[in-house]
Amino acid sequence: MDFEDFVKSRKNSATFATFAPPSDDWERPIPFTETQTMDFPVASLPVPVAAFVRCLAESTQTPEEMAGILSLGVLATAFQSRYKVEITPDWKEPLCLYCVAVAPPAERKSAVISALTRPIYEYETERRELEAVEIAQNQAERDLLERALEKAKNSAAKGDFSQKRAEILGLSAQLAEFKDRHPFRLLVDDATPEKLVDLMDAQGGCMTVCSAEGGVFDSMRGRYEKSINFDAYLKGHAGDMIVVDRIGRKSNNIQNPRLTMILTIQPEVLSGLMANATFRGRGLCGRFLYAMCRSKVGYRKVSPPPIPDDVQNDYRAFVHRILSGQRHGTIKLSVEADKLRENYQEYVEKKLGGEWENMRDWGGKLTGAMLRIAALIHASGSKDPAGQPVGADTVAAAINIAEFLSSHAAAAYQAMSADIDFENAKRLWHRVERIADDKISKRDLFNVSKGQFKCVQNMDPALRILEDMNYIRVRRQETGGRPSVIIFVNPRAKAAKAAKGIDAQP
Repeated sequence: MDFEDFVKSRKNSATFATFAPPSDDWERPIPFTETQTMDFPVASLPVPVAAFVRCLAESTQTPEEMAGILSLGVLATAFQSRYKVEITPDWKEPLCLYCVAVAPPAERKSAVISALTRPIYEYETERRELEAVEIAQNQAERDLLERALEKAKNSAAKGDFSQKRAEILGLSAQLAEFKDRHPFRLLVDDATPEKLVDLMDAQGGCMTVCSAEGGVFDSMRGRYEKSINFDAYLKGHAGDMIVVDRIGRKSNNIQNPRLTMILTIQPEVLSGLMANATFRGRGLCGRFLYAMCRSKVGYRKVSPPPIPDDVQNDYRAFVHRILSGQRHGTIKLSVEADKLRENYQEYVEKKLGGEWENMRDWGGKLTGAMLRIAALIHASGSKDPAGQPVGADTVAAAINIAEFLSSHAAAAYQAMSADIDFENAKRLWHRVERIADDKISKRDLFNVSKGQFKCVQNMDPALRILEDMNYIRVRRQETGGRPSVIIFVNPRAKAAKAAKGIDAQP
């Protein structure tokens, strides 16, 4: 019987046994089958980004994987409109990424995402100010053409058709070829799929969704519309043409769409994704790069050092430089880099037939994601990204990030399909193992676990699982009145934790 079946078999079990003193013959606890996640390989990032990620994590007292995963979205925002990476003549990858950091409330997600994207917003503002006059003139020119055409049509309708025909046709041709200028924009917080397509169309086909609330998933689920339209999210990631025809509204025809996402969400949002058959069936879950952020709440420094000015300035200058670049083209791999790609792809293929069977939709896209990241790192440090091939060292750095991503994807997929009672049991054990005594009353445990359960009775399924896994023993103690429930803690469980030097997480 596997663990999931084991858990399910206990859901309807009887209430706890009557009180008896705990014996000394505790069995070894059954380990929680948590997926071990890797630390983010910060050193694989471009130097100014790596320094900023480390200092930002320290300043905000957040795990490095949060800023690390989101920084990849910053790189994608800068280069997705200008480059693609070619592996073979028939295999090319756009440089857009869907990056999501998963963390509970009060983890300072907004502070991290704001610090990383601030230089992008600054660059947007600067571009808008520089182009404001040109955009105003462009709009005025369109208005003049439309008024002239309308005037010519009115004259033709009054009987002057033969004289106005050539003028009408000429003005119509000018309007058909007219190129509208729109205020420069790189980021959008939250938008319906339809609005997102309009924004992408107005910005040459590229846009980045940046949100610290994860509201984009509500939009994907059809919060604003009865029917769900995934085309913008699916095709924007793949770079496939988007064509939208609307009655009474401007149609969209985006030849080379590019969509990047920089998102932070709470675990409960993630848990609901896998249960949504449309999300999983259409391949949306497999497109995201996940970072399951380890909480530092309860262990954070009260007065951490701020980000040094030189680190801040270097990061800002770096982002402005890569955003303002004018070069474009196709990035290719060196012979050595391509050999490394082949080896990694073979490794991934074996994983897909084995331990990644439950996440083939994600694993099947990992090599492509790795190559996108390699191209982004390459473009960040090269004066002529398309003129110089990606080196083996850069691909090796991208593989380090890909290995981080695969461990976190496994954890994400586990969380998305996790049994809620089992998850509650894990969280409750983290509370229990921090208790100095070898026993605690059920009521006291509830008091230190407030927020996880609405009432004391709601703890019972989690306690039964912990007892069945040999972490605790639950006994009733007669007191002459209402019986008291005492929870005895397996000393072997605490000893195993102490031996490994593992700090409990709340």
